[in-house]
Amino acid sequence: MKFFYFLIITSLLSFGVLAQQGTPFSWSLNYLPTNKESESKLLQTQLSLNAPVFNDSSFTGLIGTSFKYYGFRFKNDSLNIYHLYSWSIPFTFQIKTSDSRYVTFMLEPMLSSGFKSIRASDFRYNLALLFIKRKLLKSTGFGIAVSKRFSGFQLAPMWVANFRVGQHWIFTGTIPFKSKIAYEIDSKKQLGINFGANTNSFRLYENGEGYYLDYQTIEASLFYQHTILKNVKLHLGFGAQSLQSKVYNNRQTSPLGIFLIYPNNTHEPIETYTNKGMILVQLGVSYAIQ
Repeated sequence: MKFFYFLIITSLLSFGVLAQQGTPFSWSLNYLPTNKESESKLLQTQLSLNAPVFNDSSFTGLIGTSFKYYGFRFKNDSLNIYHLYSWSIPFTFQIKTSDSRYVTFMLEPMLSSGFKSIRASDFRYNLALLFIKRKLLKSTGFGIAVSKRFSGFQLAPMWVANFRVGQHWIFTGTIPFKSKIAYEIDSKKQLGINFGANTNSFRLYENGEGYYLDYQTIEASLFYQHTILKNVKLHLGFGAQSLQSKVYNNRQTSPLGIFLIYPNNTHEPIETYTNKGMILVQLGVSYAIQ
């Protein structure tokens, strides 16, 4: 399907964001409200820009940028972790190997910290390799993503898909990061379910010490998507999210982990912040190429 690589890159950024098909521009906001001091609170917003720099019948090159802000209020937080940021510049290359098969490679250097003082040790990167097959209006594929985190390397096997079931149902996703099942009401409206997982890693410099925070969420939500202007889509979502964040010192590292299967760090964390089943409110705007 046209511009399917936009789906891939928006799904892979930092191992999972609000994915849209063919989106050179997207903005999203996730909010987990609570009035209880004993519960964690989160505000997350992301702005992504993507543009082709080279495009012909057999090779496509894409460059983008993505900025994320995380506003936390953790219960029993002795480190005063409130504001964290992530900025990346992903490069994506897609090669057409036959009439229906493609190979996609992504490199994403990233700066991820509290931005109080930017150091060389704040940089990390993500890599991804995907093999995709397209036939008519159906695209499927598999691959592997590698994330260099502050705790060590993390692997994530992936399955990507974009296809219709019948006249109105659509499945789109990069499993395990982000997927959706949508019912197409008409050409401008969709109603469906989002589900997936998100992860990130931040360098911390609280109290003069060197720490890092590993952050992971699992979420599911109902969503409504409406084309409000030509190619401009509004996304509204309501659901639940489970959040887990752990803080380690810089010496607590592990060589390898597998996303959602085997943890990247088996050491005892300095601090742990968890909250299961928090209410999740989502808002998003994207410019989508049809």
